[in-house]
Amino acid sequence: MNQIYQIRETIIAFYKSKERIIFPVLKFLAWFIIFQFINIIGYAQPLKGIHIALLFSIICTIISTQWAFLLIIFLVTTHILFASVETAILFFVFLMIIYLLYIRLFPKHSLLIIAMVLAYFFKLPYIVPLFGGLFLGPVSIIPVAIGTIIWYFIPNIQTIVGMKAEEIMDMPNNLARIYMTVIQGIAKNHTAITSIIIFSVVILVVYIISRLAIDYSWYIAIGIGAGISFIGFLLGILIVDAEINIFGMFFSILISMLLMFVIQFFHRVVDYSRAESVQFEDDENYYYVKVIPKIILEKPKREIKRIIED
Repeated sequence: MNQIYQIRETIIAFYKSKERIIFPVLKFLAWFIIFQFINIIGYAQPLKGIHIALLFSIICTIISTQWAFLLIIFLVTTHILFASVETAILFFVFLMIIYLLYIRLFPKHSLLIIAMVLAYFFKLPYIVPLFGGLFLGPVSIIPVAIGTIIWYFIPNIQTIVGMKAEEIMDMPNNLARIYMTVIQGIAKNHTAITSIIIFSVVILVVYIISRLAIDYSWYIAIGIGAGISFIGFLLGILIVDAEINIFGMFFSILISMLLMFVIQFFHRVVDYSRAESVQFEDDENYYYVKVIPKIILEKPKREIKRIIED
């Protein structure tokens, strides 16, 4: 086991020594994947080149998260504008409402919106609720829900952009028709609603269990959260006919759980064999504290021998 801890310490030490280089590179790659994803579903051919994705990725690596979201909103709206003016207006209003009410106030938490969409794209949507519940808590329910709605809304864009007004005077009525179509589509999408409910439960359960004063609470929380995801979606398939592949869901949840184990292992490891319960008091309160020391490997001491030649 010490060899595994040594490998962990070596990797962490390497990252910290090269953090100024590695972090911007990882940030750039993440934004590049996002803009490539937008290119896949986009309509504007002039904006679908890889050079555009590279340019926007470089910009987002430099600017703040709030401005990066505004850039994404601008790019997505422009893509839809090439297909339908009404849909572009409606989508712009929808994204700006999300930006003003949530993203602008909680920019770091809002990254889970993008993470959720990309996780769906890579067939691993179950990892985001586990991550949110373990590291962020109940506040991650909102961005996870928004990301889920956006993902299930994307397939409807092709249908909505076809609802064009023949004349300019018909645009208000067409906007109302598109709006009702979108609302009804989301309300009738049992898979999206089921996913939001299950992901919210997973986040709450993982958060509560991970804060309990029991050994291996973080790993137990991840395992139980993964189990709730599987049982919840299995019930969703049986009860509301959620469109989810059982075998694909099982392997996706399993991979998500294993990845979260690895993430938690690199985030924090403690030695439960040396746990102690400490009691102390002050003038107002009496405290019961459980102390669990972190596992910190001692660095090997280098012996320097001096060789003196006569």
